[in-house]
Amino acid sequence: MPGSGVETLGAFLDHAAALAPQREAIAYAPHGRVTLRQTWAELREASRVAARRLINAGAMKGSRVGLLCSNRLDWLPIAFGAFRIGALLVPFSTLWKDDEIAYGLTHADVQILIMLPGFLRHDYLAIVNDLIPELRRTPPGRLYAARVPLLRRILLLGGGAEGNANGSAAGSAAGTERWDDLPARADDTFLDAVERTVSPADRATIFFTSGTTARAKGVVHRHAALTGAARSIASCLGITAADAWWGHMPLFWSGGFVVGGLASIAGGARIVLHEQVDANSALELLEAEHCTVMAGWHQAGPLLDHPDFGKRRRSLKKGTNHPLAAQFLGPDHLAIGVYGMSETATCATAARWSDPPETRTGTFGRPLEDTQLKIVDPETAQPVDAGATGEICVKGPTLMEAYYKLPPASTFDREGFFKTGDLGCLDGDGYLHFAGRLKDVIKTAGVNVAAAEVEDVLGRHAAVLSVHVIGVPHQARGENIAAFVVLRPGMAAGSDELRAFCKRGLASYKVPRDIFLMGDTEVPRTGSGKVDKAALRRAAQARMHPQPKG
Repeated sequence: MPGSGVETLGAFLDHAAALAPQREAIAYAPHGRVTLRQTWAELREASRVAARRLINAGAMKGSRVGLLCSNRLDWLPIAFGAFRIGALLVPFSTLWKDDEIAYGLTHADVQILIMLPGFLRHDYLAIVNDLIPELRRTPPGRLYAARVPLLRRILLLGGGAEGNANGSAAGSAAGTERWDDLPARADDTFLDAVERTVSPADRATIFFTSGTTARAKGVVHRHAALTGAARSIASCLGITAADAWWGHMPLFWSGGFVVGGLASIAGGARIVLHEQVDANSALELLEAEHCTVMAGWHQAGPLLDHPDFGKRRRSLKKGTNHPLAAQFLGPDHLAIGVYGMSETATCATAARWSDPPETRTGTFGRPLEDTQLKIVDPETAQPVDAGATGEICVKGPTLMEAYYKLPPASTFDREGFFKTGDLGCLDGDGYLHFAGRLKDVIKTAGVNVAAAEVEDVLGRHAAVLSVHVIGVPHQARGENIAAFVVLRPGMAAGSDELRAFCKRGLASYKVPRDIFLMGDTEVPRTGSGKVDKAALRRAAQARMHPQPKG
């Protein structure tokens, strides 16, 4: 049923394109100035070309297609090309390092990898060559590698804002092929027939998210969950064809893809893709393109600090709420409180753009359509009294199918509810109020980071005896990552050295902003002997903001 939310992602895009085929859908701004524009009809056709190329590359229903790409014009056509043929899209973060890329390839069983050779300071081609030494002696399209046994083809995207980190021409690396050189021979009749085999109940994506473990989990979503979430979120945000989303939030994050990309498509809004963001160019772009929707707040702080912030005209009024919303969007903004995570296709609850300001900004809204919330005692799993705080549990049409390779019984309770690990309560009107986290997860600049992952990497340093990672409140980023490190007796290492060590194994946003050294006996512990991370948070804040003496 086109336009209903119970549809495939291919039909979802077709519906948007049919409403206004010649209206602009995407504006691509590599460095803050738009260099390419694409209509809805062109976006639809580009996705069909991508689908044909994937078919010729051997992809089919159920194939896992990895995509390592920044916010370029290629991203959405390739994603929807995979959706059209029933393949699973596996987005890779452009911030990932060697081990993270290797894990993504192996855990998600990626069979085809479409990637930029490099971006900014990252040389992905070098990483892949180190990871897969067989690549250098393998004819293109016939890859068999011991470490990534299911990967068959690596397809390189060309050009872009930054080009290749290693300076080589796209496609010149042994064993790889150029994406643009793949034939797109399947005719419309054949492609339409392939699309008819895809159902709204089929799997569509595997997004990686950090839980409380050192390894990220693969969140599996079906077509219907994503299209339904997109339409619900667009309605709550009040997105229409008159709007434009400032697409600085990476599409490889579920928030960027669903709240930004898919919700914009659902509302018929333009998507202004900003690939490389600096404050000055961002202010110019926001003024020139009249962007109205703010989803993703990690760039707000630098813009607010820029001397031209007050001089530039901005049209931003809609989006997700944030402590900086009144200052950044203006006091008359229409931003709404939302609660969710990758597991719920980004939103489980949301206020509505038409709600009173105290509801929009003072709560996390009501459950989305057909979504159920229950608040339970974390110890007994029994429902708490009305208005009481407990663990938030979610069930509904936008909830993930499962974690990839994990049994559903380990994730959902007997009633099918997902235990979020977050604390909250429902007021008398059914609005959610968030109270904190049970899980050891840090949310920094809109991204979840497992403390265990950072502890695992930092703990590999030869001088480190133990490490305890916590999140410290920050006005713009939500939380910053801080680490308390206990060194081995007789060994020395400074915070700069430890931070540099982290940078070699972690994406930049996971590297602790502050590293504090302490003795083993100084580590605060609870009565049961567990590390008291609440006490460590207080200690971190005290060290960063010491009280004046006397």
